[in-house]
Amino acid sequence: MKTTPTTHARISRACLALAASCALGFTSAQLQAAPTTIVVNSSADLATSSNFSRSTCTYVDGALFFPEPDGKCTLRRAIVEAGARPDSDRPITIEFNLQLNDPNYDAALQYWEVQIDESYAWELKRRFITDVGGQVTIDGNTQPGGRAAGPKIMINTNRDNLATFGVSLEVRTSNNVIRNLGFIGGGQIILYEGSNLVENNWMGLKANGSGLSLASTASTQAMRSLARGGIILPNEDSDDNIIRGNRIIGAVERAIRITSGGDNNLIEANYIGLDAQGHVPAPHDSGVNCARELDYNASLWYGGRGIQVTGDNNTVTNNRLAGLHVPQSTNDTPPITMEIAGVGNTVTLNAIGRDLANNDIGVCGQGMLLQGTELLVENNLIVHTRNGFNPGDDGTDLGSAILTQSFAPGSGKWITVRKNVVIDAGAATHPDHVYRFASPGVPVELRKFNPAKVTGINGTSVTGTQGDDAILPGPTTISAACPNCRVYLYADDLDGRIEAQDLLGEATADASGNWSTTLSRALTANEGLRTQSMAMASGVIHFYGAGTTSKLSDDLYTESPAELVLSQANYDVDETAGSVSVTVNRTGSSAGQVSVGYATVNNTAMSGSDYVSSAGTLVFQNGEASKTLNITINDDGLAEGSEYFALVLSNPVGVTLGSPSQAQITIADDESCPPGTTDLEVQGTGSYVNEEYYCAATISIKAGDIDGTGAGNELSIDGSSKVIYSAPTVIFFPRVRVMDHGVLRVGNGISP
Repeated sequence: MKTTPTTHARISRACLALAASCALGFTSAQLQAAPTTIVVNSSADLATSSNFSRSTCTYVDGALFFPEPDGKCTLRRAIVEAGARPDSDRPITIEFNLQLNDPNYDAALQYWEVQIDESYAWELKRRFITDVGGQVTIDGNTQPGGRAAGPKIMINTNRDNLATFGVSLEVRTSNNVIRNLGFIGGGQIILYEGSNLVENNWMGLKANGSGLSLASTASTQAMRSLARGGIILPNEDSDDNIIRGNRIIGAVERAIRITSGGDNNLIEANYIGLDAQGHVPAPHDSGVNCARELDYNASLWYGGRGIQVTGDNNTVTNNRLAGLHVPQSTNDTPPITMEIAGVGNTVTLNAIGRDLANNDIGVCGQGMLLQGTELLVENNLIVHTRNGFNPGDDGTDLGSAILTQSFAPGSGKWITVRKNVVIDAGAATHPDHVYRFASPGVPVELRKFNPAKVTGINGTSVTGTQGDDAILPGPTTISAACPNCRVYLYADDLDGRIEAQDLLGEATADASGNWSTTLSRALTANEGLRTQSMAMASGVIHFYGAGTTSKLSDDLYTESPAELVLSQANYDVDETAGSVSVTVNRTGSSAGQVSVGYATVNNTAMSGSDYVSSAGTLVFQNGEASKTLNITINDDGLAEGSEYFALVLSNPVGVTLGSPSQAQITIADDESCPPGTTDLEVQGTGSYVNEEYYCAATISIKAGDIDGTGAGNELSIDGSSKVIYSAPTVIFFPRVRVMDHGVLRVGNGISP
């Protein structure tokens, strides 16, 4: 009887934490030294129709099981014996001790090719249905000597190179370990039961690990099967297995496949579609050729198919898949990298389309196809997926990097797809969307739901609110209300493709859908933001449960162009303040270094007497949003009334000037007008006094004080002027500044 999904989830999380020491239900005896050891000493198969399922290495049980007279222990015989021995002999270890003079030893690469006759079934099974069975470890590293850079034991499952390719190792017991082996010839590992560990095996790779080893070269059709291989979990008892650290390439079937309800399995740290080092070699390292080829073409790179998961509470993590491509019929589409269905499955930290050398290879098919409910898909990297062989194949929902094709109905159901980085590799075609939903498998209320929108970007500070309602024909309104939702922010470039090139931040909206956050870095000049929303309660996005995520926004939100502006257009300062502070702000983008010149300009206030002039260049470093200038104000003890001067910005570099770019700074006088000095008399042009100020004055002009007798003589005092046509006369000035010994100079065009 299976445990509940909740129990499975707890077991899966616990075993992920314990890593290798927890094998999802392995017995403690399996982790101990085996009481029975079987040593393979021949690379041959030696099977016949009468002995393939009964011949052992040393075990005798009447006429049921017996060793052959030749005294040799082949891998097939070792596996038959491991299945035949009673439970009291377990756990069992199958080791290798092949000699250097073995006919299937490769001295150049230092490995042994163990032969399996594809004519006969190859099974690790119980002797009787009542047996517990299992607890068998097959470890290629037990072979003395040999290489360290790859499996010492390469198993050829298609000894005779038949067009039907190799026979698979069928594991019909539980609690077994299969590790450090290479499989060629097209055979698979099939796990019919649970709690098995399959790790660090090569499947479908050449013996040197450089690439695909064809399952068969017997015919064109046989070559189209590529390397086949792969690890299959075919039924509802295929539970609690760990598939870890394997290198699988060229599987015309899926590289790893869980079908018919296998639960609580861990698929971790496998390389799929790559060579043994996690690379795609030149000339394919710049991108896989996705051209349609009906037959095998040796000049192309064939990375096969990816991972398929059904059942519940399976975990797919830290796997790397790239270069996936198989020969196609005219009606086929390229292989999907990951197909995830069922309930409660987790897909996280996988890299699709990028090899271990960080080359953006891409895959010739969709990145992920999701079905079911309660799926968690997060923190994955997907580079250049597609849904066809030609540029015209793009442009449909199926061209999305991640597609939810069907969604189990119900208020408690959810699929969480978040924090994934989706990047196009720069090829001519591209995914049309990071994540979207297929019609009609997903209700329109989710397909058309618009995520949060950004209302402001200022450096790393971002504000926003809920998205805009979608208005459909009818008219039908799809509400974008998203109270208390979680908002995710992704950087995308400006090439028009909908991508999520970097996760920069997240925020939680309030009950009205408003939110704010600080990005982990500022946007570059070639970037904007896309948003995604996730419901934190049931019924927020349609009738689905908490954890339901939207598509990414179709809108790309960019920061306003960077400008430098003064914080205000007018400043008031007391004459006794000593200084005035003026702030220059950088609005919009704060990325990069920019600069601007500044200078004070006299008006009624004069530098030297009323303030200290200031000029220079302000430099804003990357990320800096404001700078402050301090200008010294002089207290001169004179009754001047209010005076002002200006600060002007100029010569911006790497930025433009906004408004205001100049400010008027008014100095409020702290002295009053001297009493009894409301009248001044022009006394001639030859003597002066220093700095006397009057708030208002009447000026008496005598005939002898005018230079010349013609019309148009001008008296100019502190910016105000009067034209004098004759003398004597009396003139009123609202404000008088008398310089240089108190003498008012009068004459044609004369200004004080």
